[in-house]
Amino acid sequence: MLSDRPQLSRLAAVGTVLSLLTCYGTLALIGVLGMLGIVISFNNTVWAGAIVAFAVLAVIGLGLSLTQHHKPWPVLLGTLGAAVLVYVMFVQYDRMIEILGFIFLSAAAFWDWRLKSKLIKAATK
Repeated sequence: MLSDRPQLSRLAAVGTVLSLLTCYGTLALIGVLGMLGIVISFNNTVWAGAIVAFAVLAVIGLGLSLTQHHKPWPVLLGTLGAAVLVYVMFVQYDRMIEILGFIFLSAAAFWDWRLKSKLIKAATK
């Protein structure tokens, strides 16, 4: 059951981390390069699209995990987080709402991981 798709079992966590790194890692890179006197330009729409794409990838991973633990709450929380990120990236940007979206997405990925860990622990007993 849990080992049917081992390569996909971490998709929610990987998508969440990549979304966070794409957002804040790029900001950090731009800041460091700026301090070194190097100016680079990013297409903000492409950047926002990459952030959202990784968030959607995380939600897909949460959906795949639903077939294992049968608890809809991580998927719903992750979907809410991704929807918040879509809103702040493409409708109206607000740093605090963006952080809230990442908190929701991260909490969903963590919750999903905990549910799968409990299943693994129960299966090994």
